Amino acid sequence: MLMAQITDTHIKPEGVLAYGRLDTAPYLARAVSHLLALRPRPDLVLATGDLVDGGRPEEYRRLRDLLAPLPMPVYLIPGNHDDRDALAAVFTDHAYLPRGGRFMQYVVEGYPVRLVALDTLVPGQVGGLLCAERLG
Repeated sequence: MLMAQITDTHIKPEGVLAYGRLDTAPYLARAVSHLLALRPRPDLVLATGDLVDGGRPEEYRRLRDLLAPLPMPVYLIPGNHDDRDALAAVFTDHAYLPRGGRFMQYVVEGYPVRLVALDTLVPGQVGGLLCAERLG
């Protein structure tokens, strides 16, 4: 089984530069192109936070468009720059994403390995937290 991980993409809305000087979208597009060219291709892709930079719906829509060429399952995990509700609202077809709970954690079975996604997001904080409630 082959897994690929894309992380800290910090996608911004079209025409907005990350930190006022970097368009992150072409880097993600290049990573997607690279994954598509691999032989064999990965069986799945983990896209781990920070998926977008500001947690806004337009950023998630752009992220969705950039990831759309990938034919394999893509599993999203939020980071401290992400917003759970906005992520879930844009990626409605990602049934594995929990909705309405305190945390966006999940387990994926059906592969030779069990995927366990833990949500360390603390809204408004720079760092994350993996507390006893989340570990439970």
